[in-house]
Amino acid sequence: MKKRRLSPGTEAISAIAAVVILYIILESFGVTCPIKYLTGISCAGCGMSRAWISLLHFNFRDAFMYHPLFFLPPVALIIMLCKSKINIKFYKIFMFTIAGAFVIVYLYRMIAGNDNIVVFEPQNNIIFRIMRELKK
Repeated sequence: MKKRRLSPGTEAISAIAAVVILYIILESFGVTCPIKYLTGISCAGCGMSRAWISLLHFNFRDAFMYHPLFFLPPVALIIMLCKSKINIKFYKIFMFTIAGAFVIVYLYRMIAGNDNIVVFEPQNNIIFRIMRELKK
């Protein structure tokens, strides 16, 4: 029996649906960010959910403050879905540019530390929290 291969668009949508379902499950247990929960360190996308919620409330200033690159993931998704129809060189340059922008913004937010959205608190990771609970 021959395996049927999913189209790239279907694969992307399935992956996004899986992430959304996982996020909803974790959120129901009080885990808003799995990376921050496990490590105590914010990820490069930290503030993205709050940015989109602010945008849905037409609060553009807060959306930008939560994450200045909140508008890029949908653009990247559209480019990914159209990958077969666009020049591969443009695709690679565009994706590396987006990744670079996220790295630059993440490092700036981590180093500047002028907000409480992106934090470096390894002492609050899951292992240290368990150890503190066991000491009680």
